[in-house]
Amino acid sequence: MEGSVEQRIRERIRAFDIPALLDVLAASGYGDAEIEYRSHRTTVHQSHLVHDIQFFQKPHKRVIITVNMGLFSAQSPLPSFLMRTMDQLDHDRLERFIGYFDHLLLQECFAGLYPERSEALLPGWAGAADDRLRLLRPTCPSTLHWLFSKTYPEAEISVRREVRHQQVPAKEMRLGASALGEGDSMGGFASIPTGGVEVKIHCGEPFSSSGAPWAVEAGRRFESDLLPLLSESVFMLTVVLVMNEQEGILRLERASHLGYDALQEPALQAQQVLLFSGETSSLQPSGLPRG
Repeated sequence: MEGSVEQRIRERIRAFDIPALLDVLAASGYGDAEIEYRSHRTTVHQSHLVHDIQFFQKPHKRVIITVNMGLFSAQSPLPSFLMRTMDQLDHDRLERFIGYFDHLLLQECFAGLYPERSEALLPGWAGAADDRLRLLRPTCPSTLHWLFSKTYPEAEISVRREVRHQQVPAKEMRLGASALGEGDSMGGFASIPTGGVEVKIHCGEPFSSSGAPWAVEAGRRFESDLLPLLSESVFMLTVVLVMNEQEGILRLERASHLGYDALQEPALQAQQVLLFSGETSSLQPSGLPRG
């Protein structure tokens, strides 16, 4: 018996494209070995690619995807007399024979849509991902805009260069071999202007597509998706979450988003949450700078 996921896939099967469908099937436990492709036998042009899908649990777990392309489709390269011959036969052995090659051709065709997904087509593609990112220069605003747009597709992203004052340690002043005082006599730190990049994530709703508040979801995505990509580059970065909904936010304490409830009076300006500010080379998986 089909589960709820399989049933939902069947109900919306004609809205899928092949890469998205394969991702959903892989998440449900269906690999390439359990997938069989078949072309929809018809002479009428169809307006959708995926025609039907069938799930089987016995004698073994497998799935059959029927698409409107291939050797039996309206655009079939097979001669018309072969189609008429199959219609006249009282058995389907010829159709099964052609269907074997149909499955292989469709499998190779769909694998070629995104060759980077197949290690056999592009060996070493995943291992060279870091090198390709370095070629795109993560410190460039256009590359950062692309990365953040992929991580936050529901939000609007703005990226601009900024000049910020960075504190650097200042050594103590020495006269001869003696130090004045136990600490730094010049104040401990010096403030110097430094170039950096500011990224703002503009959200029009208080909650993300997963149902979690944006104040929580934005930080989670930054740590899990962007943090590993930016930690090897050295530049000053500021990431700000801008919530444009006309509601106030109740903050119980600093750096806490508990009590994410609307206040009685609407906020006079958009609420902003600082997700990160500092040097990217000091990033750790916890999202906090080393120190």
